[in-house]
Amino acid sequence: MAAAIPAAGVLNGPPAWALARVPGLEQGAAAQRVERLGGGTVNDVYRIDSAAGRFVLRLDGAAWRRPGVDRERELVLHRAAAAAGLAPALVAAAPETQGLLIMQYLEGRIWGSSDYDDVQALRRLGECLYALHRLPAPAIDAFDPWQVAQAYVGQIAGARAGAFDEPLRRLQALGSELRAADAPRCVVHGDLWQGNVLQAAQLWLLDWEYAQVSDPLMDVACVLAYYPGAERHRAELAAAAGFDAHALERRLSARVYAYRVLAWLWHLARGEQAEPPGTGFPMARPAN
Repeated sequence: MAAAIPAAGVLNGPPAWALARVPGLEQGAAAQRVERLGGGTVNDVYRIDSAAGRFVLRLDGAAWRRPGVDRERELVLHRAAAAAGLAPALVAAAPETQGLLIMQYLEGRIWGSSDYDDVQALRRLGECLYALHRLPAPAIDAFDPWQVAQAYVGQIAGARAGAFDEPLRRLQALGSELRAADAPRCVVHGDLWQGNVLQAAQLWLLDWEYAQVSDPLMDVACVLAYYPGAERHRAELAAAAGFDAHALERRLSARVYAYRVLAWLWHLARGEQAEPPGTGFPMARPAN
């Protein structure tokens, strides 16, 4: 499900209480395999093999590592995607207990940055998004980039008054557009960086922490914001996801900008260095 580090690297493995929630280990049996899984900076993630099968155990990392995460929203949207065969099946979840989540372990190849330069790979991703965006939207609050950005700014140490005025103004305008009566609403993944796409017989979408209910065009914009190399295949990606990129140029470009701003603020909220949009992109994405 993600690149595994050697078992010898599991010096601080999952606690016993968390292992006891994994199927096959409830009565204190020893795990057949424990590997820490790499690929993200938000959570602590392990592959756990037992007599009952192979599983992924995820626990919260430190709070500063995961600004903007809403575990309840994540579960609602992950369950919807898993029921449609687009995300790993959930086995157990206890968000109130260190964010515990147990999922099925899936064999496959985690995408790399080169996949976002490959038009065929992007078409497959677009087709996966097309299926995702046709799921019924759960009755939860819709994504508002302005509110998310304000929350990030509130977490940024030493934030200077006025420093974020222009990006926030533009995000507020986009939020108003997304709230318009005729704006579509569906499940969007919201964090389509390479570590969250698993290539097997089909594509699987992993890590739903930043998933939202919003305009489906947001997912196409997310890819283009994180991977400028995908820009030359913008039309093919958008078409596979059910859009005409040329006809929607203004809307799509506004959403690309929004993701770049949110990624910038996300890094600053974590105390990391980051360049604002327009000065030194590409910007690293919110890692999971």
